[in-house]
Amino acid sequence: KPQTPGDSVVLVLDTDGDGQADRTKTFATGFNAIQGLAWHGQDLWVANAPDLTVVRDLDGDDEADEYVRMFTDLGNLEHGLHGLNWAPDGKLYMSKGNSKGLTQPGRIAPRAFRDLWGVTAPAGSADFPEPSTFKKGEYQKAFHDPEDDWGREGGVLRCDDGGRNLEIVARGMRNPWDINFDTAFNWLGTDNDQTTGDRVFMPFFGAHFGWNHPWSAHWDTAAHPPSAPVSGPLFEGSGTGIIFGNSPQFPATHRGVFFVNDWLRKTTFVWRPRWDGALLRPAGEWEPFVQGGKALFRPTDLEVGPDGALWILGWSAGYGAEYKDGQMTSEGRVFRVVSKSSPPARWQTPKRSKPLAQWTVPELVDEFDGPLPVWRIDAQDELVRRGSSVKAELLQLLGTRGLSEARETWLAWTLGRSSPQDASIDTWFGARVTATETSLNLRVQSLRILGFRAQRFDSERVLPTSVVDALNNAEPRVRFEAVQALGQARQTAVTPAILNALATESDPTTFYAGWQALRRLQSAGATKSLLADSRANVRQAALLALLEDHAMNESEVRVLIADTDAAVREIAALWLSKAAAGGEKLMVRGRPLAAETPVPASTSPRIGLARNIQARSGARYTLAPAGLRVGARCYTDRAYDLRRIPDALVGLDFIQTANEDDGSREESWLTFEALMPLRVHVALDTRAAAPGWLRERFQRTEQSIRADHWTFQLYTREFPAGRIELGGNTDDGRPGGKGNYIVLLEPLALGTPPDPMALDTALAALPQGDRTRGEWLFHARGGAGCFNCHRLGEHGNSFGPDLAALGDRATARHIVQSMLE
Repeated sequence: KPQTPGDSVVLVLDTDGDGQADRTKTFATGFNAIQGLAWHGQDLWVANAPDLTVVRDLDGDDEADEYVRMFTDLGNLEHGLHGLNWAPDGKLYMSKGNSKGLTQPGRIAPRAFRDLWGVTAPAGSADFPEPSTFKKGEYQKAFHDPEDDWGREGGVLRCDDGGRNLEIVARGMRNPWDINFDTAFNWLGTDNDQTTGDRVFMPFFGAHFGWNHPWSAHWDTAAHPPSAPVSGPLFEGSGTGIIFGNSPQFPATHRGVFFVNDWLRKTTFVWRPRWDGALLRPAGEWEPFVQGGKALFRPTDLEVGPDGALWILGWSAGYGAEYKDGQMTSEGRVFRVVSKSSPPARWQTPKRSKPLAQWTVPELVDEFDGPLPVWRIDAQDELVRRGSSVKAELLQLLGTRGLSEARETWLAWTLGRSSPQDASIDTWFGARVTATETSLNLRVQSLRILGFRAQRFDSERVLPTSVVDALNNAEPRVRFEAVQALGQARQTAVTPAILNALATESDPTTFYAGWQALRRLQSAGATKSLLADSRANVRQAALLALLEDHAMNESEVRVLIADTDAAVREIAALWLSKAAAGGEKLMVRGRPLAAETPVPASTSPRIGLARNIQARSGARYTLAPAGLRVGARCYTDRAYDLRRIPDALVGLDFIQTANEDDGSREESWLTFEALMPLRVHVALDTRAAAPGWLRERFQRTEQSIRADHWTFQLYTREFPAGRIELGGNTDDGRPGGKGNYIVLLEPLALGTPPDPMALDTALAALPQGDRTRGEWLFHARGGAGCFNCHRLGEHGNSFGPDLAALGDRATARHIVQSMLE
C-alpha cells in the first residue's frame, strides 16, 4: 500500500569472521519494492517498482548521499522490474514483467517500456523523460496500485550507462523474474505463468516468446513457428533467481551450470546447458541442489560471492509482507553454500587497495575470471578508457592459447567497445569469423561485436564479407549470429544473401532469427513479393514476417491455403483460425492501454460536485479526474503527488489548483458553483501561515494530508448549494517556500423535505430541472443511490431495469409517479 514502510538496501556484516552476520548498516532507504540490485563502479542500480533508481555514496561513509530516479512509472510491484545485469557490451540488461505504467503527465515511462506494454502516452510525451535527482533523506518512493495490472507483455531491455539508448531486446514474456548470462554471453531466464507452468527461455534480439503474441499466443516448448523457441522445461513452481555457476571453489560437477531458484518448491535446482542447434536446452531433468523441506528456505535471488561460495537470499513463508500487532513478522534469511573440499578464494589482494587507474593490464584482465559482475564491468570500463594505448596488449592476450571462455569473451568485447573509428579492429574481428584456428566462442563473439560496432558507432558501416559468408557456415550458432549481426546493423544490401540462407536453413532458432531480420531490412511491399518465390522456406519466412506486422488481410492469406508447401499452408490456416475474425483478445488487466481512454474507477461515471471553477489568475483549476486518492496530482502545473490521505476522505472530489498561484492574496480568488450542499475542506500547506479569510471563516481540524515532501492541514466549513468564493493562499502575496492550497468537496447528507412530494408538484418543477445535478444524484455515492439497483447504459447495477432508454417508452408523468409511489 502507499503507506507501507519503504524498503532499504542494507550492508550485512560479519565483523568477527565466524561465518554469521552480527551487524547491519543501512546504505540507502525509502524505496518501494526492491527486486533487483547491480553495482557499476560506485553506482548502485536499484530496481524498485515502479522506479529504477541509482544511488551513490559520495563521501565514503557507506551511506548513499545521492539518489537519481533514472526511470519512473514502470508498473506495479507484482510484475515489476528485476534481473539487472551489466554485460560485456557495456550495457545494463533488465527483465520486466507485464505490469504497465500509468502514462500520465509527470508519470511517464521511457518509450521503450511503453512500446513493450502496448500503451499510448499523452501527446508531447518525451521518449526519454529526464531523470530526477534527490539528496539523502529527500527521496520519495513512487507507488502504483497493484490492481492496475497487466499491459500487453513483459520482456528484456537494455540501456547504456545513464539510461540512454534504451531498447527492447526480447519480448513476449509474462513475468521473466530473473535473467543471467554464462561465460560466453549467452542468456537464460525464467518466466512465470499462472496456470500452465513456468518456463526457461533464452532471450535474444528480436525474439517474441509468445505471451500476447500479435496474432498467435503461445507458451510451452512445442514447436510454434510464429514465436521464438523456448528452452524449457516447463515446471510447476515459481522461478525466481538464476545465476551461471563457474566458481573454482565448486567441484567440476557443479561448474559451467545454471543454478535456478524456485520459491514455491523451496528448492535451488541445477540446470545443465547443452546446445540444440542455436538454442540452449537442458541436458536432462531438473537436479535439486538445495531443498528446504520443513526449514524456512524460500529462495529468491542468488549470486556467487568473492569467496567463490554460492550466496542465496531467502524470503519468508508468505507471498507478501506479514504483520502481527502492527509489526512485520516476515523473516528472510541469507544462506551461504560452500564446497567442503575447496578453501575459500583469497580475494583481498594488494591490488584492491589501489584505484583501478593504477592497475596493470594483466591485473585488470584477471578480473574477467572473477566471480563478481562489478569486478568484470569495472575492469573492462577502465581498459576501454585507456583505448588505443592498450590495443596491442589486448590483441596479444587474445591470441594466447588456453584462455578461459570468460576471459576470451570479455577481452573480445573490451576491444569491441574501444576506438569506434579504428577500422583495423573491424578487420581483425572479420578475420576471426572464418579463421580455422579460432575457437567457436571467439567466432561467435566476433560476429556479435561487428554487428554491435556498426549499430552503435556507425550506421553506414558495411560489415566484412566474412559475416555474409558465415550465413552458410556448417555450425548453426555461427549462422544464427551472422543473421543477428546483419539484421541489427540493418545491412539492407545483403537481404538477397539472407534469403538464400533462409531457403536452406534447417535450424528452427536460426530460421526464426532470419525472418525477424527480414522485418527490419525491407518494406512490407518488398516482402509481399516473396510470397511468389519458388523457394518454400522463403515463402514461409515472408508470410511469418508479414503476419507479425499485420501487413496482410484475410483474402491475401486465404490464397495461401493452396500453397504447395505444407508449412506455408499450416501457418496460413493457423492465422485464419485465430486472427481472421478479429484476432485473439489481449490478456490485459486494469486500466486501458490507450492514454486517452478514461480510467474505469467504478461502475459509475464520475460526476463532479462543482462546476464553473475559475481563479482570478486565469490559471487552470479543475476537478481531479479520479478523485482524492494516493498518487493523485495536487496541482495542474506541477508533478507533485498525494502520499497519505485519511480513510474517511478517500474518493472525495477535489479541486486541483495551480501551484504557481502560491503567492495569491485577494479576498475573492477562487469561485465555483456547488451542485449540492457541501462541506468544503481547504487543505493548506503547513509551511504557510493561514490567511485571514481562512482563519476567520473556517474551522481548523486535526486532519491532514501528506504530499510529496510536505503536509496539508485541513480547514473546514459547510456551504449550501450555489456559488462559493474562497480567498488567496496568503495575506502578504509572497510566493515561494510553500505550495498553493487545494480544495476538497464533501457532499452533505441529503435532507428530508418537510412534506411528502406530490406528483403534480414534481411535474411542475421539471422545466427547472438541472441535468448535471440529476446525473450526480443518480450516480454518486452521496446522492440518491439510484445506481445501486439501476443501470444507465454501461454504468450502475442490474438488479432493477436498465433506465437508459426509459424516456423512449414511458412518459414523464409515468416515470415520476413510479419514483414517488
